[in-house]
Amino acid sequence: MEAALSEAEAAELIFRNSLCRDRVGRTGVELEWFVVPDADPARRATGGELAALARRFDEPLPSSGRVSWEPGGQLELSSAPHESLQSCVDAVTADLAVVRERAREQGMGLVGGGLDPRPPGFTVALPRYQALRRYYARWGSGGDTLLCNTASVQINLDAGDASDGWRGRSRRWLVANSLGPTLMAMFANSPVGHGWAHEEGTASSGRQLLRLHTDRVRSGPLPYHGDPRRAWTRYALDAHVVAMRRPVADGTRPAWSPAPDGLSLRRWLREARPRGVCPEDVFHHLKSLVPPVRACGHLELRMIDAQHADDWVVPVAVVAALMDDETTSDAAASLIADRVPEPTWQDWTDAAREGMAHPGTAEVAKQVVRLALAGLRRLEVSPAVVGTVERFAEHHTLRGLAPAHLRCPPRTAVA
Repeated sequence: MEAALSEAEAAELIFRNSLCRDRVGRTGVELEWFVVPDADPARRATGGELAALARRFDEPLPSSGRVSWEPGGQLELSSAPHESLQSCVDAVTADLAVVRERAREQGMGLVGGGLDPRPPGFTVALPRYQALRRYYARWGSGGDTLLCNTASVQINLDAGDASDGWRGRSRRWLVANSLGPTLMAMFANSPVGHGWAHEEGTASSGRQLLRLHTDRVRSGPLPYHGDPRRAWTRYALDAHVVAMRRPVADGTRPAWSPAPDGLSLRRWLREARPRGVCPEDVFHHLKSLVPPVRACGHLELRMIDAQHADDWVVPVAVVAALMDDETTSDAAASLIADRVPEPTWQDWTDAAREGMAHPGTAEVAKQVVRLALAGLRRLEVSPAVVGTVERFAEHHTLRGLAPAHLRCPPRTAVA
C-alpha cells in the first residue's frame, strides 16, 4: 500500500490533475450503445453472448478505438484524442462501421437511445460495478436502472490554458457548464411517461433525470465562477466515497468494501479510518464522480443522451465548434452573459423534465446551433459533417424539438 495522504496533499493531487493539459484543439468521444439480439430485441443479451462478441474485438479496430462494457452489457466505443474534429469524426465512423459489422455477424444489433426500456440486469460483474451497485442501493431503487439501462455520448475536449480568452480553462469551463442544460435539452433522447422513476410527470431526458435524482451529492452541477480547478477540488473532497479497496497479495483484482454511509473523501482524509487514504484511492474516487462536466485532465461532457444511428456526430460537432472556434466561443460567452444565468441543480432537473419546452431553452438552443454551424465552417470540416448538423437543426432544434419529442416513450431505435 502507498503512503497515506494528508488532506492538503490530496487536495494538491486533485488540483494538479484536474485540468492539467495546457492546450486546445483535440476532440475525443465515447459512444455507448445497447446491444440487442436481432432475433428477439426485447431480450437482454446473456453474459455468454456478450463474451463471444467481446472476443471479436481482440483484433484492433482500424482507427485504434477501444471497446469496453458497461454493467448492463452496454457496448462503449472510445476514441483516442484526435487533433481535429474532422479527424475524430472520420476515425470513429470507421471504427463504428466495423463494430456494427462484427455485432451483426454475432446476431446482435446496436441500439441508439438514452434509456433502455427492458428490465435492468447486470451482465458485466466487475468488482467496481458491484461496488457502485451497493452504493446506489442506499439511495433508492434507481441505481440498477442507472447502471444497466442508460447510454450517452460523452465528449472529450482539451481543458485549455491560463489565458483569459477562448483558449483559457475558465472560459471553456464556463461554456461547458452554463450551456450544459441547453445541450442536454437539444439532444434529449430518453423520453419517459408519468410515474416513472418515483417522479411524477414526464421527462425528455429520463436518463439525466434519473442520474440527478439517484445521487444528488455526486451528480453535480459545479459552480463555474473562479478557478475551475479549485471548484473541482472542493467538489471532489466533499463528494461521497463509493467504496474502499481492500489490498490483495496475490496480484488479483482488488476487492472492495462498502464505504461508511455518508463518508466524504475529506472526512476520510481527516479521520484516516479504517485506514489512511492513498493516491490510488483518490484516483479511484475521481473516476467514480458523475457530474455533467468532469475534470479528467481534459473536459468530459456527460450530459448528452446517446443518439440514433449516426446522429452522435451532431453533439460532438456542436460542442467542438462552441469550444474550439474563437469567434464562436466569444459569441457563446456573450450569449451566456446576456441570457444564461448560472444553472442550479433545479435548473438541470427542470431542463431534463421539460427539454426544449423549458422556458427560454428553445430560443437559446436555436442561437447555439446557429453559432455552431458558422463555427464549423470556420473549422473547415467536411460538407458531410456540416450537412448532418444542418439536417438535425432543421428537423429538431430550429423547430423547438429534441429527438425525444419525436418518439413515444419509452422506446429506443436501432442504429
